Amino acid sequence: MTGSLLPWVVDAGVVGLQAAVMEPHKCKGILLLNISLRMLHIKKQPWYGRSFIRSFQNILRNTVLGKLFYKSVATPDAVRSILCQCYHDTSKVTEELVQKILQPGLEPGAAEVFLEFICYSGGPLPEELLPQVKCPVLVAWGDKDPWEPIELGRAYGEFDTVEDFVVLPNVGHCPQDETPELVNPLIESFVAKHIKNSE
Repeated sequence: MTGSLLPWVVDAGVVGLQAAVMEPHKCKGILLLNISLRMLHIKKQPWYGRSFIRSFQNILRNTVLGKLFYKSVATPDAVRSILCQCYHDTSKVTEELVQKILQPGLEPGAAEVFLEFICYSGGPLPEELLPQVKCPVLVAWGDKDPWEPIELGRAYGEFDTVEDFVVLPNVGHCPQDETPELVNPLIESFVAKHIKNSE
């Protein structure tokens, strides 16, 4: 598995929170951008639906159906369509972006990585990790995110460790790519406040 495939495997926000819980002395701050709400997590399903979800995920992981599904999404047209769903400003969905996202998905092992990502419904939830985090957390959210609705995301701003919840206006699910002009200053000020000043 190549490093370029890692975004397909893990939710970076959850991994960052988990690292802060496990190694608090190494983490001076966390900035979360439209963190995954993990809506397919087994703990968020009604008891009567859990066995169905597990069975469906096992079918995708362990049968030819998963590979066929992957082939249907690992195409330029499918990637473009998915990006146009999650970017509020679809003019940012360029051919270069489509190719950069698609290329790692054409490497050996990419189907397995993708299926593992979409079938993963275990592990800790952000709301379980946030109360354990000792460092400051900044949460920023695109208010036009169709996949992780800001109405649900606002709950993360209520945790004691979260120092601010920043709304990014007219931004979709990938604010770091769609509007770096909004995100980069947030990162720079957060780093200046919590990282550089503590050195």
